[in-house]
Amino acid sequence: MWHYYNEKSVLVTGGSGFLGTALIHRLITTTSLSYIYLVCRGGIDNLRAKWEASLSAQIANMLFESKKLVVLEGDVSFPSMGLSKPDQEMLRENINIIIHAASPINLGSPLHKVSQGIIGATEMVAEFASSFRALDRFVYVSTAFCNAHIYEKSPGSDLLITEDFYHLNKEDSPLDEWIAVQKYGTSETYEANDFPWAYAYAKHLTERLLAQRFAGMGGEEKLLIMRPSIIGPAQRLPFPGYCVPMSSPCSVVAAGLMLIPSWRWEIATKTPTPEINNHYDVVPVDVVVDRLLCHLAIGTQGCVHAVSGVKSRFSFERLFQSVMKCRQIPWDLRPVWIADGWKSPDQHKMSRLYAIIGTSFAFSEDKTVRISNELELSKATSDLNLFTEVDMVDHLLAQSQHIRFIMDRLSHKSLLSQLLVWIFYRNYGKPCGH
Repeated sequence: MWHYYNEKSVLVTGGSGFLGTALIHRLITTTSLSYIYLVCRGGIDNLRAKWEASLSAQIANMLFESKKLVVLEGDVSFPSMGLSKPDQEMLRENINIIIHAASPINLGSPLHKVSQGIIGATEMVAEFASSFRALDRFVYVSTAFCNAHIYEKSPGSDLLITEDFYHLNKEDSPLDEWIAVQKYGTSETYEANDFPWAYAYAKHLTERLLAQRFAGMGGEEKLLIMRPSIIGPAQRLPFPGYCVPMSSPCSVVAAGLMLIPSWRWEIATKTPTPEINNHYDVVPVDVVVDRLLCHLAIGTQGCVHAVSGVKSRFSFERLFQSVMKCRQIPWDLRPVWIADGWKSPDQHKMSRLYAIIGTSFAFSEDKTVRISNELELSKATSDLNLFTEVDMVDHLLAQSQHIRFIMDRLSHKSLLSQLLVWIFYRNYGKPCGH
């Protein structure tokens, strides 16, 4: 599989982030690419600061010393990524693969605030890509929750989501929707569907715009859309437990639960016996990376889930009980279930932000199972991380230093939280001797 990358050149956006850093590490250490062009706002100085914060000095230096890596100062929120004219022309001439992983993740923001950073930026990246003379593949990193709106309409409580496009209505025109969003800050289609966040709808619309664009160019086979679930710490690469703490939602929830000062945690749900029937799909970041690179190499087109799947997801009860063992506030916290939708104002603020806490999704991973079986026949999977092999609850909570980092960040917003950290968590997550 890896031979696909021999002598090719790839352009990556979002390479300084949680997923992007793991992706760049894998490309540098495993492939025989000619060049990896990384577009980074703030250039190499900003990239160095971010990599040195999340990687060991040894790994960060190894990445920077690679002759494959070329850092370009640019910004995907501008046409042609805000690059200089010479850089633009150099990319047009040489790039074979684009991996667009840059994206804001603002779950609490309204559509008019997230649309330009997600939809508009991707439209400009795709427009720039259409001028590339040797482009073979375009990869867009979306989210498995882009189709979450189906949940509220479904009769069941454990919703199967397949690796397909889910159109919002038969007559939907993604271009008309995007025009409406730019003009009014919303669209009739968005208002008619119950997405947990504007972020999810923005990803949904972006997928459809890309599919329409590449179909119009006769290039459907070039487009690959990766849909990660909740990305969590690495199981193997760049190293076990690698994480950018504030970019790991489940770690943020764990830290939040450890700091809730009351004894009630209100959560909206339609699930019967939600403690055991609500499930969460948290996937190691290196599984996302390897699925992306594997499907890219073998020519998969359309949508692919990068998930832990039904076999490796975990229940609310499993997560909650494990977090409570780490909670050092001396009074118990208990979940209080509210029979309502995920936008219920009666929920705790953390439940409103992380709206899927009261839900359960079963994400199909048939495409990866199929290619894994094919690759096993050729003995080509020995070095691939295509599936979750660790207990993600234990794996998350083992990273106590990450949870402590998040607790310190969260506590800055509240004097009460600062007191709770100081009284009950003074030494939690800190190296011995501190």
